[in-house]
Amino acid sequence: MNRPVKVGIIGAGFAGAFHLRSYRQVYGVPVEVVAIAGKTKIRAEKLAKTYNVPNYYDDYRYIIDDKSIDVVDLVVPNALHLPMVLEAARAGKHIICEKPLTGYFGRKEPDDEVGTTPKREMLVKVREDLKLVRKVMAENPVKFCYADNWIYAPAFKKALELMEKCFVSGSILEIRGDESHSGSHAEYAKYWKHAGGGAMARLAAHPIAAGLFLKQYEGEKKYGKPVTAKEVWADTVDLTRTEAFKHAKNSPLGTGWKDVETWSQLTITFTDGTRGIFFGADDLLGGMESEIEIRMTNCRLKFRLCLVRDCQFYIVDPAPVEDVYFNEKQETRAGLSFPNPDEEWTLGYPHEIQDFMEAIAYNRAPLTGLELAMQLVEVLYAGYVSCEEGRKISLE
Repeated sequence: MNRPVKVGIIGAGFAGAFHLRSYRQVYGVPVEVVAIAGKTKIRAEKLAKTYNVPNYYDDYRYIIDDKSIDVVDLVVPNALHLPMVLEAARAGKHIICEKPLTGYFGRKEPDDEVGTTPKREMLVKVREDLKLVRKVMAENPVKFCYADNWIYAPAFKKALELMEKCFVSGSILEIRGDESHSGSHAEYAKYWKHAGGGAMARLAAHPIAAGLFLKQYEGEKKYGKPVTAKEVWADTVDLTRTEAFKHAKNSPLGTGWKDVETWSQLTITFTDGTRGIFFGADDLLGGMESEIEIRMTNCRLKFRLCLVRDCQFYIVDPAPVEDVYFNEKQETRAGLSFPNPDEEWTLGYPHEIQDFMEAIAYNRAPLTGLELAMQLVEVLYAGYVSCEEGRKISLE
């Protein structure tokens, strides 16, 4: 591509803002964010003017219909991912999509009862959706860029470099991953209808995707084909509905969950017999924790995306720094804390946008694409079936 890559962002909220900051850091590829569409024009206008974006709308179809726009960046609620991915692909636009690619968001159930739908029905529905996505993407040769920031985080990329050297004589035996915090920013996350699941779909999805990616990568490097998920076993619960939580007082943890879980554990058996165990929970105070450990036959790697400890800060009365950003989900600034100097860089957001822009400009595959996004969705919903049926679920 010998002209700037033109981007339209659909979604004018929290994620839209940090994507915009990431586009500003792209180097070597000319990029122009030319439009933002939000739920309201006022919201889209506010974000557009903050980042000098010339066009803003309250209808995303202006972006879909604009033939000058090359890429649609979707930072919208989960239930909107699939329909917008399909529209963008059919319009001939490259796609950047946050997790998950799709999910079960209900048919005719009341909003607060979607999560009670039999999980086997959910799995059948998402498998139908995945077949449709594959068909539409095959018919429209556009790039699908799956925005999982874990795989682009500097710590992850360094670990990948080290592992690749160790693959010559060693193999991954076990992967352990966790993402936890004190509860979602978004009210819609409390409803299955809008989020497509609870802590497993929102939080554990990141370490699960990282684990799937690592085994795919290892298989391709060592055997010429990816190692994939074979079986899933999982467990979930809403911890705020337990007797322990009922007897507690004044907890700062998120409450008001409707039909979704706040704690999850999912174990994957891979096709080479190895294991991955992944956690996601809304029961952690003190800021978000995102970490992964890889145990190999000849080495061990462990890293955190957060909390980083580059900066230490201690204060008794936090009043002077209440308006200073420290870390995502940090409830208080009192006492000893570790403010992140650049959380978005640490979490990999600029790096994933850099890769996507290069993939589109130079006509190559992104590091994270459609296959990873699809496998993650199937693993998650097989996990929910496992919870309901109390047994391992085969993916073969």
